[in-house]
Amino acid sequence: MEYIKPKGMPDELAKKAHDDGYYIEAIQVIHGWLENQARSFLMLVGCVHFKSEQSETWDLSDTISLNDTLKVLRILNQISTEEFTNFKKFNSLRNKIVHQYYKEPYEKEYHGIPKREYDEVFEETIRQAYFFTEKCESIVG
Repeated sequence: MEYIKPKGMPDELAKKAHDDGYYIEAIQVIHGWLENQARSFLMLVGCVHFKSEQSETWDLSDTISLNDTLKVLRILNQISTEEFTNFKKFNSLRNKIVHQYYKEPYEKEYHGIPKREYDEVFEETIRQAYFFTEKCESIVG
């Protein structure tokens, strides 16, 4: 059986997809990575600070969206307001791209997402690709 798995680091895969003009793939790769790492951080915070059992929270954490994970991490003061805002900006851009890709408004022309806007948010997010990984490492030492 053939399986599809990433071949490389997520930031490198996303950057390559971006450079090759595969903008949806680029943003989905980095979104998937950030969502996974943010969930891992939330689960770790729960286990270390709130005595949650990893075996009970592992699969449950996989059901939480990036948006909701960011909200919980902000409420628990695990990320700053600025960090929350920056990741929300990325998530909003991703949602706009993925959910409005084929948008056709009635009697209007939809031009898509301005590339400059996409690039600004994408590049900032690439720079922060290991933010949650580093937060996890700071807890476990």
